[in-house]
Amino acid sequence: MTRVEHIGTATLYLGDCREILAGIGTVDCVVTDPPYAVSVAGAKNAGPRGTRRLDFFAGDTDWPAMNIMVGEAWALAIGCAPAVAMAWCSHRQVGFINDTLEAAGYATKAMFWQKKCPAPAAPGAGFCSAVEICVYGYKPGRPWNGGQYDWNIYTADSYRQGQPGKVDHPTQKPENLIVWQIQRLTNYADIVLDPFMGSGTTGVACARLGRRFIGIEIEPRYFDIACRRIEQAQQQQDLFVQELPPAEDPADARIVDMFAEPEA
Repeated sequence: MTRVEHIGTATLYLGDCREILAGIGTVDCVVTDPPYAVSVAGAKNAGPRGTRRLDFFAGDTDWPAMNIMVGEAWALAIGCAPAVAMAWCSHRQVGFINDTLEAAGYATKAMFWQKKCPAPAAPGAGFCSAVEICVYGYKPGRPWNGGQYDWNIYTADSYRQGQPGKVDHPTQKPENLIVWQIQRLTNYADIVLDPFMGSGTTGVACARLGRRFIGIEIEPRYFDIACRRIEQAQQQQDLFVQELPPAEDPADARIVDMFAEPEA
């Protein structure tokens, strides 16, 4: 770990999540989006709106090694969450993410993000990637703020260069997609952990919803983007969200009387 930032109700770590997670303690929910291990070295696809690189992250083309790292981190992360844990993942990761949850006593289910306008297919692939999958695990007593007939599919466009809200991160998730998950599966003032924070979308969603946030990111460039986005989101927090006291440190977060009724 090389840096820690406390931004309002968020605590952000720059470093390897496998080294940091052991000291996090208990959280209410894990929501994360690890590297998918689907990069193709040197590959690009070209569409009417420009060219997109398909070599997303350092080390992502060595997918067996990447999946070992993700698997180690995922096992540590769900050990922090007593009731709810969710991970967006690729076809190469669904199996071990699901199996790790079930081995830890979670029931499992899938959620899907359907893209309105998917990017063109990679050369030779034949199909556009119009859907992404999230595996989530839950135990008895987990929150549920949705309806009886809420679908496990969310439809939203992906970010493209030049669009409002797009930042310098190749696989940025739509903000409202993560809000959709967190809103239904956590309560006000809950602590949400993202060990693969990226550009901080989960932290932004938490700021909007009045949840505490712990984020970990290994890449300094993305860490700085996340710090800026989360700080801005907390300054523009939705008016209906009641103000939370800042957490001094994740290990001490539950000492703060965060479940007290707000003053009239």
